Amino acid sequence: MDSSKTNNADFEKYILDNLDRALDEEWIKAYHQPLIRAANGKVSDEEAFARWETPDGDIYPASLFIPILDKHNLTYKLDLYMVNRVLEKLKSQASHDLFIVPESVNLSGTDFKCCDMVSEIIKLVDKSGLSKEKFCIELSEKDISSDMDYYKDIIDSFRSAGIKVWMDNYGSGYASLLILLKIHFDLLKINEAFTHLIGKDEAGQILLTEVVKTALSLGTDTVAQGIETKEQADFLTEIGCTKLQGFYYIHPISLAEIVERNEKGIQIGFENPEESSYFEQVGKINLYDLSLSQNDDKTFTDYFDVTPMVIFSIGKDKATFVRCNKSFRSFILKKFPEFSAINEIDYSSVKPGVGYYSFKAAIQCAEDGKRIIIDDRMNDGMIVQLLMFRIAVNPVTGDAAVATVILSVSDPDSKNSLTYNYIARALSGDYITLFFVDMDNDSFTEYSPHGESGDISFERKGSNFFDLDKADFDPPIIEEDKEQFKKLFTKEVVASELEKSGIYSVVTRMLIKGVPTFVTVKAVKVKGKGNHVIIGINNVDTQIKAREVLEHAKEEEIIYSRIGALSGNYIYIFSIDPVTGHYKKYIPTNKRVASELPEEGYDFFGDMIKIIPKVAYPDDVDGILSAFTKKKVMKHVRSAGVFEHRHRLLYGDSFIYVAMRAVMDKKDGEEKLVVGVLDIDEVVRREQEYNENLYAAETKAIIDELTGVKNKHAYVDTELMMNEMISDGTIEDFALAVFDLNGLKQVNDTLGHQAGDEYIQKGCSTICRYFKHSPVFRIGGDEFVAIIQGLDYLNSSSIMTKLKKHNIKNHYKGDVVVAAGLSKYTKGDRTLSQIFERADKEMYKNKNEIKQYKK
Repeated sequence: MDSSKTNNADFEKYILDNLDRALDEEWIKAYHQPLIRAANGKVSDEEAFARWETPDGDIYPASLFIPILDKHNLTYKLDLYMVNRVLEKLKSQASHDLFIVPESVNLSGTDFKCCDMVSEIIKLVDKSGLSKEKFCIELSEKDISSDMDYYKDIIDSFRSAGIKVWMDNYGSGYASLLILLKIHFDLLKINEAFTHLIGKDEAGQILLTEVVKTALSLGTDTVAQGIETKEQADFLTEIGCTKLQGFYYIHPISLAEIVERNEKGIQIGFENPEESSYFEQVGKINLYDLSLSQNDDKTFTDYFDVTPMVIFSIGKDKATFVRCNKSFRSFILKKFPEFSAINEIDYSSVKPGVGYYSFKAAIQCAEDGKRIIIDDRMNDGMIVQLLMFRIAVNPVTGDAAVATVILSVSDPDSKNSLTYNYIARALSGDYITLFFVDMDNDSFTEYSPHGESGDISFERKGSNFFDLDKADFDPPIIEEDKEQFKKLFTKEVVASELEKSGIYSVVTRMLIKGVPTFVTVKAVKVKGKGNHVIIGINNVDTQIKAREVLEHAKEEEIIYSRIGALSGNYIYIFSIDPVTGHYKKYIPTNKRVASELPEEGYDFFGDMIKIIPKVAYPDDVDGILSAFTKKKVMKHVRSAGVFEHRHRLLYGDSFIYVAMRAVMDKKDGEEKLVVGVLDIDEVVRREQEYNENLYAAETKAIIDELTGVKNKHAYVDTELMMNEMISDGTIEDFALAVFDLNGLKQVNDTLGHQAGDEYIQKGCSTICRYFKHSPVFRIGGDEFVAIIQGLDYLNSSSIMTKLKKHNIKNHYKGDVVVAAGLSKYTKGDRTLSQIFERADKEMYKNKNEIKQYKK
């Protein structure tokens, strides 16, 4: 292109004289530059660019002829032409079996002075037959800033018709944050000047991060323009910029080039529209915005020195790395350098050992979507605490995006390193009490379960742990078992067993709630520095007594040795030769369940494998087939004396619960394997009903029926517990927030008590929404209390400020206003009531402040 042609009046005259011909004869071509989804590297959108190509071979970019058209108010012709070209391109793209993603056309501010541009574009899109969600328009920051009220009406008209609106070139110098507050955009295109600061200017990177955070908080996607390097792309991905555009990926190309690249297999690839929502959610996570810093003394220079965070896509057979922040990369390089270059983890390669528990937790989080905090131990013995939460589930592949945050890494010898999470994995979950014992000096710390929270609480410290004669050994041992237990439970015996097998276990009886109860005393050694063991006492009363019933059955009269070996309400009993497999079936009752079971045969276990899928409840089939093999049954019978498996059998149109039990009966030197199918349906259903009723009763006692939060009774129990923790110095940092609903009496008096109940429910919902990580209690008609801990405690000032702003807004709207006051625990406080009184005063102060605002 000869530049001399474009810098004079003749070029302007040429453009004006030939515009209509250029449009009619399609001299002006549409080129398309992709927007890349940061979360998956696929093309999520495209932007159309115009280029004037004359029959003589001259090529003029839009930057040369659009200013001329703008000057003469003719740009609307070009823009409507480009709208048509894009719509035709999208339809042609579909014919090549390519996913259709939204594409934008830039509109000039002069367009709206020349015609009803909104109506014209809507007509063209409707005529094309394409969904309006596939077409977007872009308006420049400069044009919008010239008259925000005027353009707000235009933008609202487009968006109400279903056409998305992007603001182009944000940050070029014409607008302020006010424009984002006044007008909602579907996408914010950030000026390339910001992009070019990456890796060069720390302050610029911080500003760019805050722009992205602000846009996302307002529900607006972001795209950074002018991407030229991998460093820029990686940084923008980390801070949550959802889309990227620039020559680093590709320059604008024609539809023909798009098709050609696809045929050659060198395409970037279009995003499947059905997966767009999933990747939008994954991409919006800002890896530098968890509100937690590694350095408490946070300064300007360590803005990006935050808690390590990574996102994985958890699939059926493998986990795929999506993205992480700088802190996480540093952590992996330091602790697990062998994984620093791995982007995929095949599940078959993950074996029990270091990290296995965290791996299983991530899989579980992906499946159930529950946010969890776990503790795991690394290969150097250090304890790492992880927060895991599911971001979204891919509706096409079923893969789930799971974010993992490293909250802390602590020394195993720290007094806070013993957590329920680790203990629960070391011992069985149904423990009564736990002891952390120093084997060098016999000192110990006792811990107990802490309600339903799944945590443990400190009980006491003591000495001479193995002295069973001391009065404070709890639970107390039954007197007739004490002497035998004293011989088995000595420091020397425990240490010897741990050295030999890594675990110590013994059964005895203890007095629990006044009732003699069988328990297992189990000990495991704590890994890491020091000579410590964890000793847990587990309630195994049911299992032991069940075993005693079986033992008693084997002592019955010889005439009933085969049928009476398994006592109870048996549907069938099989007598099997364990060597040949020959068997016979006996029917002690008239109940006809699973009548397909053979009367006699010569391969008992082989026949059972064939018949079980026909007679067992479908959900239980795999479990039965896995457990009921000859090898497993015989091994269990030889070692434990009895094999038992509970499952369901089909019974008419429903099912019944049964227990399949097996014992070895020996008579006159001949062994017979006796297998019985026992009807336990009534017992199981009674237990289920009892458990359901018990849970309902317990829940009703502590839950406020109107709001669903805990009631005053629950608060009183919590207050007593926390007073004890304050007294013995084990309380962690916390705050107390007191709330009161303004205007409830007026609502009851004017609108009735049903409206009042709704008013209370709405106020409670507001409290729970702002303090989402803290327990909330309703302690009066319109009074609530929240115990603030953890993340809510760290962010309490910010949350209270947001709540106050919310109250002022609702005050003017005539909506629910929740007066609030907060006070933090200090070392001088002796009881929870002291903190409550301070918070209560703050609440009344806030209540009066709100009343000062006139509606």
